[in-house]
Amino acid sequence: MPTWRDKAIVLRRRTLRDADRHFTLFTERRGKVVLLAKGSRSGKSKMAPHLSSFGVVEVMGAEGRLIDRLAGASLVHSWPGVFASLQKMAVAQSFLLTVDALTKRDLPDQRIFQLLTEFLDALDGSAERREGERTLLFDAAVLKLLALLGHALELDACVRCRRPPAPRGNALNLIGGGLECPLCRDPAAMDLPLSTVEALRGLRARPFAATAVADLAAVRPELQLITDLALTVQAEARLPAMKYLRSLTR
Repeated sequence: MPTWRDKAIVLRRRTLRDADRHFTLFTERRGKVVLLAKGSRSGKSKMAPHLSSFGVVEVMGAEGRLIDRLAGASLVHSWPGVFASLQKMAVAQSFLLTVDALTKRDLPDQRIFQLLTEFLDALDGSAERREGERTLLFDAAVLKLLALLGHALELDACVRCRRPPAPRGNALNLIGGGLECPLCRDPAAMDLPLSTVEALRGLRARPFAATAVADLAAVRPELQLITDLALTVQAEARLPAMKYLRSLTR
């Protein structure tokens, strides 16, 4: 039976029958894959511990007719700071679920794998948040992911007339793809102050390390709303990631 090896981050796991699981992984070279792990819920399983925490795992898959099987797993790198904090685990799991929801299987993209590792690196080293406070790292990660997938919001010019944003009176039309100037704005579109435009640009362009220390308290509610709406537009149903995140940060 042909086998393959790759580095991977676990996005999601699903229980099958009594002792088996499906693991959804995002790999460095193969993109998103689903592997059947026979007996991984058994107390005797040697691979389960390597797949149960937030980390980069070296996996070996055995090709099957319908689904590949997990033939080996070893932990290469972990993020203990994430695993030790319920708040950080909630943010991390929310973004992993987001990547799972917005990507397709067997489409290699090393940029997304790199985005996942950079996000988890930054989250691991970030300071603990106040009770109920949602981190900007999640919003920045979502904006970067949407850009990689070709769904970036247009923030540099009006999506209709291509004028640059005005000092005031701009709007955000998510269905239309981004910013609308005062002359072209749809009456139903939400107001988009220039300060929020600049904050969105910064979150998308700056490295995560800069996001972790950014002071955007004045526009944080708008950033969170826009991130949630952008995700909803890209999914047929409200993402489980958002429900999960809010259940632990409210």
